[in-house]
Amino acid sequence: MSIARVRIIDIFVLALVMLSPFSYGEPLSTLVDEEPPIIERDFPLSDIGYGGSIELQGSKSDTHIGFGSRLDEVITGGEFDLRFTSSPALQSKYSHLKVYFNQELMKVIAIEEGKQGQMSGATIPLDSRFFANYNQVRIELVGHLDLECWNPDDQSIWAEISKSSRLRITSRKIRLRNELGFLPAPFFDEREFTKLVLPVVLPNSPSIELIKSAGITASYFGALSQWRGAEFPVQIDAVPSQHQHALVFMTNDQRPTFLKDFPPVNKPTLQLISHPENPYSKLLLIMGRDTSELLTAVKGLALGNSLLTGSLAEINRALQIKPRRPYDAPNWVRTDRKVLFSELVNNKQDLQVIGRNASAVKISLQLPPDLFTWRSRGIPMDLEYRYSPTSADFDGSRMSVSINKQFVEAFNLNSSGVSGGENLVRIPLVADSLVGGELVRIPAFKVGSKNQLEFQFAFSSVSNGACKTVPAAPPNAVVDGSSSLDFSGYPHYIEMPSLRAFANAGFPFTRMADLSETVVVLPSELNAREIETYLQLLGFIGASSGYPAVGVEVVNDWVPAQLEDKDILAISVTPALRTAMADSDALPMILSETERVISIPVRNRQASLNIGESGRAIDNEVADNVNVSATGGLAAVVGAESPYTPGRSVISVMAATTDDLAKVSAAFNDSGKISAMFGSVAVFREDRVSSYLVGDRYHVGKLPIWQLIWYHFSDHPFILLACAALLITMLVVVIWRILNQIAAVRLRAGEDE
Repeated sequence: MSIARVRIIDIFVLALVMLSPFSYGEPLSTLVDEEPPIIERDFPLSDIGYGGSIELQGSKSDTHIGFGSRLDEVITGGEFDLRFTSSPALQSKYSHLKVYFNQELMKVIAIEEGKQGQMSGATIPLDSRFFANYNQVRIELVGHLDLECWNPDDQSIWAEISKSSRLRITSRKIRLRNELGFLPAPFFDEREFTKLVLPVVLPNSPSIELIKSAGITASYFGALSQWRGAEFPVQIDAVPSQHQHALVFMTNDQRPTFLKDFPPVNKPTLQLISHPENPYSKLLLIMGRDTSELLTAVKGLALGNSLLTGSLAEINRALQIKPRRPYDAPNWVRTDRKVLFSELVNNKQDLQVIGRNASAVKISLQLPPDLFTWRSRGIPMDLEYRYSPTSADFDGSRMSVSINKQFVEAFNLNSSGVSGGENLVRIPLVADSLVGGELVRIPAFKVGSKNQLEFQFAFSSVSNGACKTVPAAPPNAVVDGSSSLDFSGYPHYIEMPSLRAFANAGFPFTRMADLSETVVVLPSELNAREIETYLQLLGFIGASSGYPAVGVEVVNDWVPAQLEDKDILAISVTPALRTAMADSDALPMILSETERVISIPVRNRQASLNIGESGRAIDNEVADNVNVSATGGLAAVVGAESPYTPGRSVISVMAATTDDLAKVSAAFNDSGKISAMFGSVAVFREDRVSSYLVGDRYHVGKLPIWQLIWYHFSDHPFILLACAALLITMLVVVIWRILNQIAAVRLRAGEDE
């Protein structure tokens, strides 16, 4: 065969690969060299988890700023644009900031004379040789006062790192293999600390069963994203953006046009391919012969991710063998037994700190919103800790405990180096506690659905003589992982509707982590914005529970048999919901393109998440009803009791137009707006949230009978007094009759004798 004929055949093969990249593996671009795209990112501190400025207090104090490197990128360089204000008391000759990157000193920034107390700045290049999967910028303050006698812990030694500081990163894209073993990367990369944005591609006119599969997948990626937040832009029958990785859902009969020639599948299948227009972006094809097999493929992804390798995997079976139990969501603290601190952190190193004024040991707790703590003496905490021994007892060194920024108790640190047991201390608000092997009771009224427990160690400096202070070696402290919290013994009971419980924990849907007692009701004719809102809410609920919604049901009609004994999440179906409600006034708000009706309470109050602090029912009575016709954007989330089953809930997402649904999606990615949601109605307009607690209330859960009586009559003391008087009277009458009968028997016995 001649060389010319060989070249003609090669050209023909290459043409086939170019025309049919999906049938023959990688697109043509894998066969030629090309310059990898360069990505430049600019992060303010708020995008990587720092909502405010960072304070450095005392000489040798420091702070850490962390960020990750994506699997599909190589960081080629970066810089940290530092903005800070230093104390006016610092002596410029000796005071400075040391900036480290991954334990390598990058730069020393002197405190300039005359600029103390003013905003200053410096740009610190980050050497590309030191980048790793997880990276850390550490800033250390070395402060000195212009005094003959000074203390390194003096309150006048400080610096404030501004939240306007920025991190700039330059990276080069990497062409990853089509390897399912990388999952969930590159679609979600746990090393990236920013919000997850994951496009979803659906075929034209997707069926409700296909949309259900997309929602379960969104809840899975939402559970992975956790605190980062997640968005799922929907594209109907379109080629996804070549600059982003995307998910594609299809069956042999329902598929996007750009994949119409893709080979049909014979089983539930997951396949990873390169984007047809950009080999650096990946598409995860989630496929089945029909929607039933597509659902199996989705469950295989969500539940069996650790088994996937290669570019293609067929899912033979994906079943839940053991049904989920109420309140067993992975992200929620166990309430059926004691929970060790070691179970509440990702790494035991998170329980240890170093330094005289080190940052606090922080433990995050997410509790079921319906945990009934009314009139509780507090949550018991068995606390053990160790620390570098102090030079003397009662030298001012302390360990302080707080929850949700509320002070609970402080304990003296002594020369023993361990939590001792010499003294008995009482926490004024609640109950007894012992110092050392302490039994501390956390005030129950400070426990909501999301909490942060903090242990702040503060060590005093060592003084040598009347003037000179000698800094000791940096002390160490650790909260023992065997310390425990005990939330067992508390019943589950909550007043509803409660949009705060929904906004903070996805309740009541997350009561079952797999949403097996939830039905989502969607319009019969869906557009991309409505599907986006559905995916957004399922992703948010997955982030709250930490488990994919593999048990959820999705319907597009109001068949009572499907909705009985279920909690209902309704999206953009206001007219049908209004018809389904037995009482036309049961919904405190009606919102459509032509009508806006809202009920206003007598006294609007921001009800606490905790049971027993909600106030009087008369405050919720409707005082005003307003009906308005207006243009402009408006959306709302409304809670009410299900019209099909007493004690079940319906939460409805409403909007004047479908485009206004974006306001709801944005609100559930904004912690400030989430904190403003409570009661039975939350209205979103422009950048504001208005919430109301109005209309009928109902209760979910169970209480012991006597506790139930005392709780519901606690707002009516005179009724309780009257009932108590009646019971006492009845008891006196019964005892009087018994005593009369006994006396009569004795008299007859005496007469007989």
